[in-house]
Amino acid sequence: MKSAKKKTTSKNIPDLFGNIEGLKRHSFMCVFVPEPSLSPADRRIRAWLLHTIASASRHYTRARELVELQDSADQSRDGGAIFHILDVSEQIEDCVTATYRACMAIKRLDSCEEARKFSSDYKKSIEELRSIRNQFDHMHSQVAAAETGSGPISIVFGDEGKAIKFRRLNMATRDLRALIDGVYRVVASLYPAFNVNSKKEAGGPIRLAMTASITVTDADGNTREIG
Repeated sequence: MKSAKKKTTSKNIPDLFGNIEGLKRHSFMCVFVPEPSLSPADRRIRAWLLHTIASASRHYTRARELVELQDSADQSRDGGAIFHILDVSEQIEDCVTATYRACMAIKRLDSCEEARKFSSDYKKSIEELRSIRNQFDHMHSQVAAAETGSGPISIVFGDEGKAIKFRRLNMATRDLRALIDGVYRVVASLYPAFNVNSKKEAGGPIRLAMTASITVTDADGNTREIG
């Protein structure tokens, strides 16, 4: 007799370490600070990498939040069964796509020591991610030809959340988390003034407040400050 399939639970989906939201805020403030050593091309690469890994981070975090909501769902309290878990695949798929793009870009940053180290340290995980992403990217032609094979046709959590699965492919969730945090550290290294080990900050819109003061000097040489 087969045992009942155990549900995905958030305790098996490790949270991210990196302060990606803090890095985004730091990047915004860099607009007001001259960086003459950086070429326009370098700035564009840095900004694209930050945008891409921030997207991956947010999708991963949202997928984990949806599983947490499912963990705490209460049919009597909520007025019926709520299936947050049905929205998880969309978040994982977007996370996989964004993480893969960032990893492929980093592999080409030969001049960056952190990038070279990342590509070497995470070679196996990057290959696993590549296999899932490539299979997922060609799913449209396989569905049309009725060649879907076995396994889930969306990228989902499996093994109670310990893995992500697609068709016959799978990858440990902790390894996907490690890739996202690894990319974060590479991108953070491109912002020398940022503390890569800073405490995680919550997401949300960036707010900029400014104050100004004026010094007035009268005909007698007396000065006073306004503002």
